[in-house]
Amino acid sequence: MSWQDYVDHQLIKQGLAHAAFIGDDLAVWASSEGFYLSEAERQAMFDAFKNPYHVYESGLDLAERHFSAVVADDRIIKVTQGKNGAMLVKMKSFIIVGEYGALPPVQAQHFISKVADYLTSAGY
Repeated sequence: MSWQDYVDHQLIKQGLAHAAFIGDDLAVWASSEGFYLSEAERQAMFDAFKNPYHVYESGLDLAERHFSAVVADDRIIKVTQGKNGAMLVKMKSFIIVGEYGALPPVQAQHFISKVADYLTSAGY
């Protein structure tokens, strides 16, 4: 399965508004249609995992929208913007980003975690 298949079939098809896989070289490996993350935003994601406590103070920008952190550690970051939110999961060499949209956060987080857990068990 390609990275784009994971985005399309395991995340977007489940109801997430947007999703992406961002490589540690800041390349976008796969992304849902219309979900553009600038290079500065991609770098900020990796920086947030290096210093998760800082994201509580500064928040995180995704697709030119500002989100406030509600959970941040060296593996998972959850951010919110009103009724919308997103979850980022740090893998060995990439980050999975999923934006909830209309899905309840718990349901969206389940789908993102399921993909992350599967990829972790596969050595990623």
